[in-house]
Amino acid sequence: MNNIINISDFRNNISDYLNRVVYKKDSFLLKRGKTIIAKVSVYEKQKEALTEDRIRKYTGILSDTEAKNMKKYMRKFRKNFKLLS
Repeated sequence: MNNIINISDFRNNISDYLNRVVYKKDSFLLKRGKTIIAKVSVYEKQKEALTEDRIRKYTGILSDTEAKNMKKYMRKFRKNFKLLS
């Protein structure tokens, strides 16, 4: 659950609040006046698969002849697409 904290209190006790975020996984909403202006929470790095990793996942599905045919058809498609533009 998010706790609403006045920004001046957060500034005065920043190390305590950051320790709570890091070790207890708490999150806070920072308020200036009557407006909530920020949320402080743990940063979770997302594991995004790189394009190469996504391509490698599908390697070996096509045979060599199928891959050559696919390449030939893609070249033909791109050429025809350029003519339409």
